[in-house]
Amino acid sequence: MGATGLTGDLNHPFTIEPSAEQITVVPGGEPVRAGVRVLPIDDAGVGTVRVVVGIGPESGLSFSRSELMDNNETSYPSGTDSREDTLSFDAVTIDSASKPELYIEVRASANASPEPSVVTFVVGSATCSIPVKFETTDSE
Repeated sequence: MGATGLTGDLNHPFTIEPSAEQITVVPGGEPVRAGVRVLPIDDAGVGTVRVVVGIGPESGLSFSRSELMDNNETSYPSGTDSREDTLSFDAVTIDSASKPELYIEVRASANASPEPSVVTFVVGSATCSIPVKFETTDSE
């Protein structure tokens, strides 16, 4: 599951958990959503936190867009310190009372290895990894 977090201007403890137990991607297929829910521990609050999302550099995964979305359709562009395998977002507004979902979209290259991989979210000081399953289609 997630870990507790307390950082930025959101001075209320929270935890994060995956929106799904795992995501399934098809090499060369459509982008798939990977996300986490932010849950208050005691009292809820509103504030901003830094969010970092990472994928394995040799996983065959890539981000389909360089932005983080929430379930209110707010998008956050990635920061200047983002790289091909890591996106950072500096001032993501969180209202932990609404238990928001934060998500990105990933895709797998057509020649992606079916080795297990993860998408990792760091929200404030809370960390959570979501397993990625590669779905293969045999044409034989």
